[in-house]
Amino acid sequence: MSSMMPDVPTELAYHSAERRDVAPFLKPQSRVLEVGCGTGATLRYLRQQGLCSWAGGVEFVPAAAEQARQVADRVWQGDVESLDLDIAAGSLDAVLCLDVLEHLVDPWQTAARLATLLAPGGVLVASLPNIRNHRILADLIFRGVWEYRDNGILDRTHLRFFTRRSAVALVAGAGLTVERVNPLARIKPWTLKWLLTRLSGGRMLEFYATQFVVCGRK
Repeated sequence: MSSMMPDVPTELAYHSAERRDVAPFLKPQSRVLEVGCGTGATLRYLRQQGLCSWAGGVEFVPAAAEQARQVADRVWQGDVESLDLDIAAGSLDAVLCLDVLEHLVDPWQTAARLATLLAPGGVLVASLPNIRNHRILADLIFRGVWEYRDNGILDRTHLRFFTRRSAVALVAGAGLTVERVNPLARIKPWTLKWLLTRLSGGRMLEFYATQFVVCGRK
C-alpha cells in the first residue's frame, strides 16, 4: 500500500510515495537509512508506527531532500554513488533502497558499501523492477516494442534491469543472507492471472510481478 504525504507540491508527487510494505522487515525503534528517500513519506510512516528511532535519508532531487528534512534526523542531498556518508560502519539496523538501485551506474558496488553500515542482524531491503514481467516480454517478443516511459518498469531513467535471480544476486553479492523475496503483483481474485498463479504453485508470479522486494540480513 502506498499514499502521499499531505501538503506536498504537485511537482514532487513522484517522490512522495509511502512504502508501507517494508514495515514487516523492521524491528521496533530501528536506526534506518533510506536511500532515495524522496520527500520522506516512508520514513514518516515508519516513525508513526514506532519502527524508527533515528531516520536518515539520501535524496538526489534538492526540493525533495528539503521536504525530507522536516521528517528525518539527517538528509544527504546528492548522488549516493559519489556522496561521502559519514555514518559509522555497523551502526544501522536497516538500509532501505526502494526503487533506487536501478537508477545507478553501479548498484552492486553501492549495495556492498551500504551493507557495511549495518550492525550484525541488520537488514538491507531493496525493491527492484522485474524486467521479466509478462507485459514487457509480450511487447518485446510479439510486437518488437521496447519503449521507455515516464515511470514504471521501463522508466526512462532506469540504467539497470533485474529478474528475480539477478535481484537476489545483487543483495547476496553485498555479503548479506537473502531471507525473503516478495513479488509485488496486482492480481484480483478469480481472474485468469489468479487461476494461473494458483495452478502454477505461485511460479507465475515471476511473470506478473512488477517488482521484487528483497531482504538481506547481515
